[in-house]
This record gives sequence, structure tokens and C-alpha cells, in this order.
Amino acid sequence: MLTPRFHCPQAVPGLARGTRVELPPDASHHALRVLRLREGQPVAVFCGHGGEYEAVLEPGRGKSAQVLLGAFHAGDRVPRIDVHVQQSVVATEKMDWVVEKAVELGARRFTPVLAERSVVRLSGERAAKRAAHWQALAVSASEQCGLNRLLDVRPVLALDAACAGPHDGGALLCMLDPEGERSLTQEFSALQADPAGGSARSLVLLVGPEGGLSPVEAALARAAGYRPVTLGPRVLRTETAALAALAALRAIVDDFSPPVPLTPIQASAPATT
Repeated sequence: MLTPRFHCPQAVPGLARGTRVELPPDASHHALRVLRLREGQPVAVFCGHGGEYEAVLEPGRGKSAQVLLGAFHAGDRVPRIDVHVQQSVVATEKMDWVVEKAVELGARRFTPVLAERSVVRLSGERAAKRAAHWQALAVSASEQCGLNRLLDVRPVLALDAACAGPHDGGALLCMLDPEGERSLTQEFSALQADPAGGSARSLVLLVGPEGGLSPVEAALARAAGYRPVTLGPRVLRTETAALAALAALRAIVDDFSPPVPLTPIQASAPATT
């Protein structure tokens, strides 16, 4: 059985061995009521900003669970390609699926986007509640898959605001387009070993809704520097597309590829009108 892992914001790096911390209510419930863990059982806790502690479950108070911290391990298990998924909002179950699997496939940031053809419309308090729900899903997925850095779920944005950024400097901006002339992996073909050492990679991936981006939206994205890329000859559902792209990146230039450094990509210049 794998060691149970729990997100605990108090378990920041630098705490002394033997420090006691209290698990958050949701983690306590999961440990005591769902997994039925007992005093003395080994667990792991992480704060979400890097690294994790070995720990042992301690007697709690009522419904709260405490852990006794042991050794700290600095590994994060983060991929080398830093991906920001900009996913057009879809039905609740599909969106939950995308968030959960995006965590497992190593996405670092996630922005829900309202596009012209989005069936689901969110605003105000409802949008804030959905974003909080997706962040909670990301926490649970991180506990399960071993990541020690949480997916950063951003507030819901209109497509024009999402395209405007700000984006990480030097990020490769791509939008999925079934009619794109180049594949996503072709856009990474220029990434070769750099004898002087590689640099951090960053990709922003814009995914349209069920009916795709409108011509006006596609033109807006191109003007903002997004490159249209395809994932192959088949048209994928919106809830499949981002995950297929993440899996392809992990296979070709990340988890299953030789650990070679990656050269910087020059950001494309915005299109002129």
C-alpha cells in the first residue's frame, strides 16, 4: 500500500523534526473517517510549495488529526515543461475531469476561459465558487499522484483577457486547431540539447470549447502571439484535447525522454492587422 499523502499548508519547509502539525479539516476527515488510519501509521504531508515530510499520525482531538513530522525530502516530481492550460469552460463533470487529469499529467497553471461558443456561462460569485471547487480537486489529485507543488487554478477569464496575459517571459503560446499546419510536437522540434545548459521551458496551451473558437477569437489569439497547432488528423473533444497534448509532451520531451537540457524558444511576434 502506498503511503497516504495529505496537503497541509502548515507543513512548510524548514520545520524541525518532531514538530506536530494539525491536518486541515478535509484531510483529517479523509485520514480518520475514509482511510480509517490509526495512531502510529506513517503518512506524508506537503504544503504545496515544494518538498514533503515523512510523518506519523498522532492522536487527534475530536475530528482533527495531528501528525508528527520526520525527515524532509525536497523532491517535487515536477515536469521539465511548465504548462499553463487555458481551458474553455465545459460542463461540470467534464471540467472536473480535465482539472484532475491535468494535475496528474503535470500542468502547473490552469485558467478556465469563457469563449463565445461556451455552453456553460459563469460570472460573479458562481464563477468564484467553481474556481474554488477546481482548486480543491487539484489538491486531492496532487495528494494521489505524488506532486508536491499544487496546480494553480486561476479565476475564470474571458478569452480576450486570457490571451492578453500576462504570460511568463519567453513562453511558447499555442492554441489547439484541428486545421493547424504544424503539430504541437513540431513546434518543439527546435528544442535541442544546449551544451551550455538548458533553461526552464514554459508553454501556454489554449483549448477551445465544444464548437471550437470562433473566427474572431482565433484571429484575436493569433494577434496575441498564439500559434495554431494540431494534435493529429482526428478531431478531439475539448475535454480530451488538453490531456492529449500534455501526455504527448510528457512522452516526447519530458518524463519518458532522455534528460537533455532544452534550448529557449523565441516567442513569436504578434500578428499585424
